[in-house]
Amino acid sequence: MDFEQKVAALSARVRVLEDESAIRNLMAAMMAKADDRDNPRWPERMVENYTADGMWTSASGFSDVGMRERGHAALTKKFTAGTRIRESSHLLGTKSIAVNGDEAEGTWLCFEPATLETEGDGREAVWVMGRYHCEFRREDNGWKVRTVRFEGIFCTPYDQGWAKERFTSISPLAAG
Repeated sequence: MDFEQKVAALSARVRVLEDESAIRNLMAAMMAKADDRDNPRWPERMVENYTADGMWTSASGFSDVGMRERGHAALTKKFTAGTRIRESSHLLGTKSIAVNGDEAEGTWLCFEPATLETEGDGREAVWVMGRYHCEFRREDNGWKVRTVRFEGIFCTPYDQGWAKERFTSISPLAAG
């Protein structure tokens, strides 16, 4: 391998590292926005992370399993309808990212202490754990999320634990 080939190979490796870093930063920014539910622009801010054909799918554990929201309008509707979650702190770890040109895939384990709204003005503390399986696409303005598939492991009341009650509903409360 001559000098130019070595430089080209090294440049390609550096680009992958930069792409992985950009995707980690995108996920961190998206989780920070997810935890900022008091922001009046919360749905729009969440959608900014997605490609125009972006999609969210719940894979297991929650009442919206099988939900497949695609596109900015559908995602805005999903984030506007929301859940009973009023406060949360998404903690991501055990990540893997595979970059292939202008596309990438990533998986993160998420642990999320959260507070749910209950009847009246009540609140309930819960533990949420799941895996984010994501696809990303590089666009003119940087990396965006193309798909999110959330696979729930548990969503359990703080005082019960996942051994007693593996999943509690996070669906919005029925009106009236």
